[in-house]
Amino acid sequence: MAKSKLRVVVIGCGAIAQRRHLPEYAGRNDVEVVAVVDIKRDRAKEIAAQHGVKKFFTDYRKALAMKPDLVSVCTPNALHAEHTIAALKGKAHVLCEKPMAGSLAEARRMVAAAKANRRQLMIGHNQRYAAAHVRGKQLFKSGLLGRCFGFRTTFSHAGPESWSVDGLDCFFFKKRLAVMGSMGDLGVHKTDFIRWFLDDEIVQVSAMMDRLDKKNCNVEDTAFVIFRMASGAIGQMHAGWIYKAGCDNSSEFYCEKGVLRLEADPNFPVVAELSNGEKYFIKTRAIQSNEKGGQYASGVIDAFVDAIQAGKAVPVPGQDVIHTIAAVVSMLESARTGRAVKVPKG
Repeated sequence: MAKSKLRVVVIGCGAIAQRRHLPEYAGRNDVEVVAVVDIKRDRAKEIAAQHGVKKFFTDYRKALAMKPDLVSVCTPNALHAEHTIAALKGKAHVLCEKPMAGSLAEARRMVAAAKANRRQLMIGHNQRYAAAHVRGKQLFKSGLLGRCFGFRTTFSHAGPESWSVDGLDCFFFKKRLAVMGSMGDLGVHKTDFIRWFLDDEIVQVSAMMDRLDKKNCNVEDTAFVIFRMASGAIGQMHAGWIYKAGCDNSSEFYCEKGVLRLEADPNFPVVAELSNGEKYFIKTRAIQSNEKGGQYASGVIDAFVDAIQAGKAVPVPGQDVIHTIAAVVSMLESARTGRAVKVPKG
């Protein structure tokens, strides 16, 4: 017996909705986007027409009154908690874009709302679905490299103005809407990735952040962070909008039996070099990106819908990602105070 179509509302019609959520929902035959929402009426109307969506609104409450089964929250960071909690209270399952929230208190309220309303909350951390990351984790978990002692990871590009639908006027540069700058755009991705990849928690951070290049914003455009993991491993992360040569989304893991490199070699996204001389060069699909060749499905929407249709737990639940937010807000505190900060439990 065919499953009934799940009715979807997409709140926010910016780049992530246009390039990921809407086309990826359209690629499935078991969902239907019944409404889109954007505070700019002309944009909401245009995007609805482009994607064959019958209803569009400027007020998200009117869309939620349609009682959708699923809601994608694609609004500026500062609004994630408000929109997510309202959708959960309306009895919809929610897929919220990263960062989950602008504070640990907001993240906790979102998780509590999901539990109270018996609905699921998933966060759109697509780094967990990158082909090289999935294959690299399989290799690491096999024991081939042994214990991880340290790591380096980066997510850097020249800034969101090149791909945001609002260009230099994008919300990413406005603290009241973004809460944080390159950390909210890029650093939160890599923070979540490290936790997921190593199956390890971040227990202490030391960070330095500043606005070094962008003249039109009041948030940080670069961040360097040192992590201490529960296992004892130590690592470094860079998240910045100061990378003028495209995009760097690479990671290296320094292990007891060798080194694992992900997205660091242009020809082989996964490279393992062992201390015994063995070398592994593995080809995978290119990482998701806004560049040519990286526009295939993110994996996030499919994973979300598949879980809901199967009556299973979503694979990137808010309850897990709350630990990512705890680490990120600790990084912001460390940068502000100049001190190492212990990460609170989510």
